[in-house]
Amino acid sequence: DAIDPWELNIQTTVDLSIELIAGWNWISFNVLPEDNSTATMFASLGAAATFVGSQSSGTASYYASYGQWLGGLSELEPTQMYQLNMNEPATLTITGMPVDVESTPIALIEGWNWIGYLPQNPGDVATSLASVSGLATFIGSQFSGTASYYESYGQWLGGLTTLVSGSGYQLNMNAEGTLI
Repeated sequence: DAIDPWELNIQTTVDLSIELIAGWNWISFNVLPEDNSTATMFASLGAAATFVGSQSSGTASYYASYGQWLGGLSELEPTQMYQLNMNEPATLTITGMPVDVESTPIALIEGWNWIGYLPQNPGDVATSLASVSGLATFIGSQFSGTASYYESYGQWLGGLTTLVSGSGYQLNMNAEGTLI
């Protein structure tokens, strides 16, 4: 009320923290930062990060002597998975607006696709891949195992049971499709 008002603070951005190991990391992000350039996204990692590659957008290398990321991969997108090489462990924190999952479909090709995980909460494999069940045949993660789709049973079976934000996945498709 006017005499005893309540103050509300609405946060419109979220922080995504990804624990990175020395060596290769399969990563994705489910936020839309103000600046999605490779240089800005990886700035906090400094010389700990050395190389990043995507399936279809090229690669970039970090040149510590110049303090710059150089290469064809100049911007990062939430729908993709990236392979990031690290000299040492670090934490990557990305701040941005949560991705609107319903309005961000992921176009998939026949064969292998490097995909990001867009929801803010973990999701079971069957629910997360429901829009491509029957077209998708296999999904793999870096650390959580794999799962195969058995069409005759209508089920995903394997060690990979849950998809999580920050992780990237390799999805094999027997035809083109759209993941929602």
